[in-house]
Amino acid sequence: MLFFREAFDDESSSSSASAEMELDDMSCRNAKPEIDPLSRYGPHAFIPYPQPSLLQPTTNLSTPQPTLTINHTSSWTYSGPTLSENSSPLPPSFHRWSKLTTSDPSTLLARLLPLLSFLKAFLKKAGVEHYWLTIRASTPTNDYDMRRWHVDDDFFEEGFGRVMRDDDNGGLGRKGWKVAATLLGPSTMFFEDNDSPLQILRATKALAREASQHACTSIRCLGCATYAESVRESLSAFLADHATVSPGLGEVAFFRLGEAEGAVHSEPKCDVDRVFVNVVPGSEEQLRGLMSRWGMEWPRSWCVGLPGDIVVDEEMEEFVKEEKEGEMTRM
Repeated sequence: MLFFREAFDDESSSSSASAEMELDDMSCRNAKPEIDPLSRYGPHAFIPYPQPSLLQPTTNLSTPQPTLTINHTSSWTYSGPTLSENSSPLPPSFHRWSKLTTSDPSTLLARLLPLLSFLKAFLKKAGVEHYWLTIRASTPTNDYDMRRWHVDDDFFEEGFGRVMRDDDNGGLGRKGWKVAATLLGPSTMFFEDNDSPLQILRATKALAREASQHACTSIRCLGCATYAESVRESLSAFLADHATVSPGLGEVAFFRLGEAEGAVHSEPKCDVDRVFVNVVPGSEEQLRGLMSRWGMEWPRSWCVGLPGDIVVDEEMEEFVKEEKEGEMTRM
């Protein structure tokens, strides 16, 4: 496992190289997230990105600090080309969602834009120009008082989303990866040493699968729910003594998917408001294919969980066209 929290100082770097890396953290000005997601990183790594001034420590206690609270649990999702760091080109649905969901949309935006800027450059270096991005805002809940240790499936793998698979491969094929960050509240939990928890997870799921063999009769399958709860309870006990670690404020978590080498992780205890950003990189072909499974056009943005059954759903072709034209103008 790798932690990339230290500065990578290089006094001999040329001015052009310094100009290219505009991702330096305020407290780590030469932090250089040179990403090679296929080989460089282990199961997970924490990578710093620049912090907005409102998140920096202040000695002027007389200056009121902006606060952000969540009105109700909901999420905003976007699938398309990587978004710009500028606020004006963000999809209109985001602004409507944040106005309904948060106490201070401008504070959320100030925390989000530096992350979007980092992600655009970070993913471009990895050869990625499209993603599935979800921002989940949640109010306090006891849903995660018991840890939910798991590895994420690959979005683009056949059988994605099934709780129980027909075999015990569990995603041992394609080696996918994703990134995530927390803008408010506690961060995702990982293990300092991923190897042992991953082995325990595989063994626990195999035993539970054997004991829970059944034929699924519906999407909401009682047998699958029983299996998932059994695995969760067992892993919560088996992994209780393993040392954990979480990304800090202003750090992106890079982590691998699937049971071959995926990062075992869990939501933290969420007894406060939380804003979590999940980013699944993919090609245009992969994302179009994924959306077509649900009969949806691509690109698109939408919301889930807004009060009063409010639905904000937008096809994004015109937005993407304007965004590309804007980028050409800024070049």
